[in-house]
Amino acid sequence: MTEINWQRVDLNLLLTFDALFQHRSVSKAAESLHLGQPATSYNLKRLRELLSDPLFERDGNVMRPTTRAYEIEPKVRQIMRIFSQEILSTNGFEPEQFEGLFKVGFSDYAEQIFAPQLFDQLQSLAPNAKVLFKPVDTSNCVELLEAREVDLCIGVFSELPNKLKSTSLYRERHLCTFDNTILNCELPISLEDYLDTPQMIITANQALTSQVDKTLAQMEIKRNVVLGTTRFLTIRRMLTGRRVLAVMAEMVGRSTLIEDSLTLCEPPIDIPDFDVEMVSLRGDSHHPRILWLSELVKEVVTEKVTRLRGER
Repeated sequence: MTEINWQRVDLNLLLTFDALFQHRSVSKAAESLHLGQPATSYNLKRLRELLSDPLFERDGNVMRPTTRAYEIEPKVRQIMRIFSQEILSTNGFEPEQFEGLFKVGFSDYAEQIFAPQLFDQLQSLAPNAKVLFKPVDTSNCVELLEAREVDLCIGVFSELPNKLKSTSLYRERHLCTFDNTILNCELPISLEDYLDTPQMIITANQALTSQVDKTLAQMEIKRNVVLGTTRFLTIRRMLTGRRVLAVMAEMVGRSTLIEDSLTLCEPPIDIPDFDVEMVSLRGDSHHPRILWLSELVKEVVTEKVTRLRGER
């Protein structure tokens, strides 16, 4: 296959070809392109050299396309359409026309809580699209975004580089969660009952301690952690019917992920709130599809948080 000298390829040549094919006249083609006739003739000369074919041959006052010209005309038209409508287009994103793939990265609990409603909205608003949810956390968020394996990430992230844009979706807080038919304690739970009850924790690093234990250490007290897991649903399931409690994110405790009758209340110690964020590449801030998806995520998350908190 002959190697192409791309320095000889010019979009103006395609415009000239298209105009000549339509008008069959160098002067009329030049007029439609707002070029002088010499410039149009020069472009035709370059086209002939580039494609090794006359392309248009004079027949009286008409420039007749050659067989080669007829062969490439549909392809030239397609290239110009793609360049005009898909590359240079500044139109907004049209979800109902989109047939591609939405790729959203979720932390474990964010996926459990928000993914179903987001999927339903995408199915409704972009019925021809496909959806992919991928697990993300601070350790792989940047890599997945830069590799374009996800469009955006939803979760709790720390120390993100400046190349990423972070948007707070809502402020999450911690609540004590337990089966009070077993604990039978007064609400809100007292510090004494809190410390006296075995506890389960979410752990990302396989350690049976968290920020809560640092707070307790400053108070010169400690709790009894008997189980650690990376899965929020595991703790939700294990709380029922057992004399244990867990301090977990409010949305996990209030969600209807499984059927249970757990009690939620404020913890007896001060545990800092945290932000659940949406993260994307800063360079994609103006991408129509990602902008549209980001706005949809905000709407879905806000609606779900409001409903779970009983604020409407």
